[in-house]
Amino acid sequence: MNELKTEYNTVENESIEITLSGDEVQAIRELRKKISEKTNSIDDENQNDINQIVVEPEISISRSLDDDDSYEIKVNNAIGQIVLGERVINIAPKIGADHFIEIYSKNKNKYKDLAIYKNQGTADSGDLLFLILFDFLEGVEDVVKKGIRKGYKLVNEELKFIKGHVNVLKTTRNLLSGKLAIDTDYEEFSIDTPLNRLIKSALFIVKNLQIQNTFKKFEYEEIIHKANILFRHFELIPDYKVSDLRSNVDRNTKYYEQSLIGAKNILRSLGAEVQIGDTKASARLMKTADVIESGIRYFLNQNLPENLSCSPEITYVSTLKNKRYPDLLFGYPPIAIGDVKYKIWNQQKVDQNDINQSIAFAVAAKVNKALIVGFSDKTYNNDINNDIYDDIEIISTSWLIDIDPDESGRKLIEEITNFLTRV
Repeated sequence: MNELKTEYNTVENESIEITLSGDEVQAIRELRKKISEKTNSIDDENQNDINQIVVEPEISISRSLDDDDSYEIKVNNAIGQIVLGERVINIAPKIGADHFIEIYSKNKNKYKDLAIYKNQGTADSGDLLFLILFDFLEGVEDVVKKGIRKGYKLVNEELKFIKGHVNVLKTTRNLLSGKLAIDTDYEEFSIDTPLNRLIKSALFIVKNLQIQNTFKKFEYEEIIHKANILFRHFELIPDYKVSDLRSNVDRNTKYYEQSLIGAKNILRSLGAEVQIGDTKASARLMKTADVIESGIRYFLNQNLPENLSCSPEITYVSTLKNKRYPDLLFGYPPIAIGDVKYKIWNQQKVDQNDINQSIAFAVAAKVNKALIVGFSDKTYNNDINNDIYDDIEIISTSWLIDIDPDESGRKLIEEITNFLTRV
């Protein structure tokens, strides 16, 4: 394997200027096209809500104004890597690697003391990818140790004897055509379940990873080796269905939670490979908005007072015409809704569309409190704090990215608790 000669580090939603050949330019454009096509094909659970604003990853490329051979490349709303021949572009999270990891790891402390993650915004995205894969495989190992859980699945089969429910119409057609077959539906106790299909399909991706970061070759080889071993426990299970992405754990499958979060993130990641002339190019990107949303939701579920607890999963609220899916639903019965925005508000203010969306969620849930969670530094002046819209009290609150992640979490919990409990 040839070593990567040059590495570039950038941050999502920020441009980086690189000199490119004609083939490399075309390769980037083809990667952009493939990523866009895959993005449009992924069934995102947010699309169930007609009022949800879906933020999708995107690769953009434009010629630099200063140099005909230089181009500005930008990856929006995703982290990961783009490889051009023997060059790699690392894309780190815009909120800083330490804060991203804190939220991704669901407030676990196991990675926080690693020095490489303490330098905000500059940690190699390869480290982040390694963390995500490691966390997933650790969860799968736990599933295998505790036992791969079976479940009932509906099977349709033509038999010579009665089993389960007989489909009278189809069976009658068979008999009239001279075919001695009874069309039946019955339940089978099997490991072919949505959760197991998701894990199997994610393991398949991991075990077939191409190592792009030579400086971490050994670590990635260990990851791939472990994925191959674990895959043997799931290889007879069919591939996942798009509808499986909506599956969640219950009290009987709670121990699947870590592996399920990782599997969904891996399956929703965006990979593509192209070759233009002698230039081989590839991209492996992960949608950041999905990761942040689920991480914040889990963090609030685990740390808010029990009477204010946030639902750990997306839960819909109903109107006469449709269902709506706020990111956060507090209390049972609901006392407030919340919406997570992966935006840095010292760069952009709270969008009126985001405010309107939260109001619509609150109306649907029949609550009079709504909050929007975003990101900022300590200097940001909250512009909709304690405002009233149509009898609905709405605030914006921030995860602060210029202080220690632990302190950011504590401040967020304190502010949300005060808002939910004040009369």
